[in-house]
Amino acid sequence: MGKRLKSFSSRLTRTIIIIFLVIMIIISLLASVLTIAGVYSSYKEHFADAIGNISRNITANLEKVEISGLNIADEVKWHITSPELIISTLEYEIDVNRNLTGCGIGFVPEYFPSKGRWFEPYAQIVDNKPYVHDIGSASHDYHNTEWFKTGLSSKGGSWSSPYLDKDGAGTLLCTYILPITDPQGKLAGVFGADISLDWLANLLRDIDISENNVGVLPKSVREKGQGIYSFILGPHGEYIAHPDMERYLGAYNFIDFADKGTSDNYRELGEAMCAGQKGEEMVKMDGRRYDVFYAPVSNTGWSMAIAVPIKSLLGPAITLGCLILILMLLGLLLVSRICRRAIKRFTKPLVQLAGSATEVAHGKFDTKLPAIKSEDEIRLLRDSFDNMQHSLSKYIADLTETTAQKASMENELDVARNIQMSMLPMTWPAYPDRNDIDIWGSIVPAKAVGGDLYDFCIRDNKLYFCIGDVSGKGVPASLVMAVISSMFRTLSASADSPDKLISVINTSMASRNENMMFVTFFVGELNLETGELKYCNAGHNAPILLKDGKPQVLQADANVPVGIIADWKYTLQETALSPGTVLLLYTDGLTEATRSDGLLFGEDRVLSSLAGLKVSASSKDVTAHVREAVEAFVGEAEQSDDLTMLVIRVLPH
Repeated sequence: MGKRLKSFSSRLTRTIIIIFLVIMIIISLLASVLTIAGVYSSYKEHFADAIGNISRNITANLEKVEISGLNIADEVKWHITSPELIISTLEYEIDVNRNLTGCGIGFVPEYFPSKGRWFEPYAQIVDNKPYVHDIGSASHDYHNTEWFKTGLSSKGGSWSSPYLDKDGAGTLLCTYILPITDPQGKLAGVFGADISLDWLANLLRDIDISENNVGVLPKSVREKGQGIYSFILGPHGEYIAHPDMERYLGAYNFIDFADKGTSDNYRELGEAMCAGQKGEEMVKMDGRRYDVFYAPVSNTGWSMAIAVPIKSLLGPAITLGCLILILMLLGLLLVSRICRRAIKRFTKPLVQLAGSATEVAHGKFDTKLPAIKSEDEIRLLRDSFDNMQHSLSKYIADLTETTAQKASMENELDVARNIQMSMLPMTWPAYPDRNDIDIWGSIVPAKAVGGDLYDFCIRDNKLYFCIGDVSGKGVPASLVMAVISSMFRTLSASADSPDKLISVINTSMASRNENMMFVTFFVGELNLETGELKYCNAGHNAPILLKDGKPQVLQADANVPVGIIADWKYTLQETALSPGTVLLLYTDGLTEATRSDGLLFGEDRVLSSLAGLKVSASSKDVTAHVREAVEAFVGEAEQSDDLTMLVIRVLPH
């Protein structure tokens, strides 16, 4: 029997200070967590109070606009019979009410016969002077605008949704709308007092969230760059104001940003704000987590929110908690220093061994390991490292040789794939200068190289095309594919009909087919003037015709694949393709695409996927649609066979 090992762990655990340290750390962490929770709760109360104060501040500013609008509307009513006096009144009022971006009146059609159907005097400050001009016209038919229709149907003042006023203020506005009546109570038009959304955004930026409304917060919360910001939504979720001007300049809706770095309750926040509710919601938006405090803005239908990053709330609390933790840990420093020397002596062999292990990790497998005299776990560990050192040396040598061989093989396969793909038509659209045919192809090998092929060419105003599938996969199939593709190119330049072309290829391949490989092959000849289609099938999947949005399988004799029986008599078939007809040729990689549960895509699913296509769908659209259907069906399942499609669409001409 060997010597009994002395437990290294037992020598360390005898030191009671370890237990003492663990207990003190737990107590310190618990105290810090409780402190953080208390401070965090306090800050949440501060911001909940702040949102109410800020909302009232905005309401007060908007009320100034409403009061100005009411005063101007009353002045206008006194001069409702004279267009000239109305213009003078607007010019005076915009001069004394500089808090407005502009104001104007849209009169009902023909209210002033001399002014015609459209009369909309609009006042604004230009070069620091009041300026009034009539912006109503056929090109600016304000009668159909939202603010005008809302004003006519309302019985009092209301705020409009944001809109771009190109002919008036030339910027994004919100308008306080008032219906205007003449002394007899007849509806004359709609008065609007405009405020710029830029003005509202500046108002939000001018509000001091930290000092005026929340109290004295820590510097880390008050400083810029902490991510605290405010925004305002309209009753339908549209942005009224936001620090990112693109939000309201682009007329975005709050819900537009759902699923873009947001959490599940992002929509709930938007719905609650649009409903005029008050509360708090933790959401993830714009890639960060926020605690959002929101409340309605009185008499507007708007809702105001303050978005406070969770980090900004937790930062001061964590700082205070860490301070407490540090103070408690300082008390342990003295005890730690006493234990340090003892632990250092015990762990010195481990430090030496770790240094040697680092050298081994850097590839220096001949590094000498330290000598360990003690008969304990460290000695056992040192011996294990020694065995590992020798095993690693052998493993790295074997791995280097294997990696070099694999890299060489992958490089050769990449070259083979590039050569194979270069043999197939890959420029789309194939014939951009022709208006009688639309062709699109797609091939996805299951391996680096595959055995599927398609090709086409035009001779004597006839389109010769083919699609094939070589038995097997990988390099052998790709070599046969290259031969068949080359023979088709050569024979299609002079062949009389598809059946003769296939017969020549079959005879040539069957006479030298020692490996018993075969090719399912389909060849067609389409007369581009008459639409007459001659075709011959050699054991391949029958193509699908898509006519008037209705897919059907083309009647095609099976015959035997190419390369099996040298003297086989292949049959020639004919049909006619009318303008707008689509012909889909494919390999069995489409119908035999397999889901993870073993279910095949099948011919029926191919037909059903085509049934939903528009009649005007291009060959590219058909290819993409079928491929998306297959990918949705198989999901994450690995592709087991080459997937090739060739789509031919006869264009009306």
